[in-house]
Amino acid sequence: MLKQVFIIIDDKTLFRRNYAKGIEDSILINIYPKIKQTIFAKHSPEIGEFEFFQSRISYIVERNQNLAFLFISGLADNFDRIKVELHKFKKEFLNLFGDNLKTKTNFLMEEALSPLLDAIHRALMPKISIIGFSGVGKTTITKLIKSEEIPMKHIPTITGDVATIKFGNLYFFLWDFAGQEQFSFLWSKFIQESDAVLLITDSTLTNVEKSKFFLDLIRKEAPHSNSAVIANKQDLPNALNVKSIEEVLGLKTYSMIAVELENKIKMIRIIADILEMNPESSPLLGPLFERDKLIEETQIILNQGKYDQAFVLFQKLSNICLELGDDSLAIDFNEKADKIKSVLKSQTS
Repeated sequence: MLKQVFIIIDDKTLFRRNYAKGIEDSILINIYPKIKQTIFAKHSPEIGEFEFFQSRISYIVERNQNLAFLFISGLADNFDRIKVELHKFKKEFLNLFGDNLKTKTNFLMEEALSPLLDAIHRALMPKISIIGFSGVGKTTITKLIKSEEIPMKHIPTITGDVATIKFGNLYFFLWDFAGQEQFSFLWSKFIQESDAVLLITDSTLTNVEKSKFFLDLIRKEAPHSNSAVIANKQDLPNALNVKSIEEVLGLKTYSMIAVELENKIKMIRIIADILEMNPESSPLLGPLFERDKLIEETQIILNQGKYDQAFVLFQKLSNICLELGDDSLAIDFNEKADKIKSVLKSQTS
């Protein structure tokens, strides 16, 4: 998963873009002089990589202009794929700004480079694997994320399902595969190169204890992934609480009732948290969280009878939903704005 992009010229950061938590600026400033000695050495390759704690620093240089392009990603990312995108980014950047770099402002670069970088982020989209034994709710959670009809009856997944999911402007691969033990020979292949692994349990003591099996699988096949437990079926009377499950499995645990459609937003927030993405660091998820925040604000304002403010917020919500590609919800908010407009007009009359 692409976390950060830096363009550095003459030891100064010319441009940066954050998609998730990566390397802090103060740390990069300290390590860049050592990186620079290597990547600008006379016989050093134009493109390469370094490992730095839990991050991979991939680079490509333009020596004539003392220019370095850095992609910060997770250690699970395939460097061959990153190389392709680095070459593409360097070529497009030099086509746009190569002749007069120092006269271009960061704002102009942001405006010009955003579509290109978002396309590169999609090409390096994070892989999220959903694992767990049969019957714990993996397929239900997958369908919840995908906004498909929630199955109230368990139908075992026989081979697996791979889907491209879009949250806001963020794209990622979601892998859900068979939980029956006769398909365990597939698990190691499915989980490899995952950016995040969600271990699903049904919150019973028996299943939680049994799910310890997957901890070894994660350590062996996806050691660099961000992993967490989704404690599903928390509405059942025999459900262990989150704290108890964390003590047994040793992983951060989130509560979930996957058959409740309203928990889709909660599931999105869980995934964003696991991937260390937030509105401040990721422009792709910003509109999504802004929408949720405005919905809460609008409900409060409506309860207070402040219809003029609610009208403005409903219009804003409609525009955000259009930006997110959720046309049906955009129409719904626009209709609400029209109704409030009529109420305000009648009050004025």
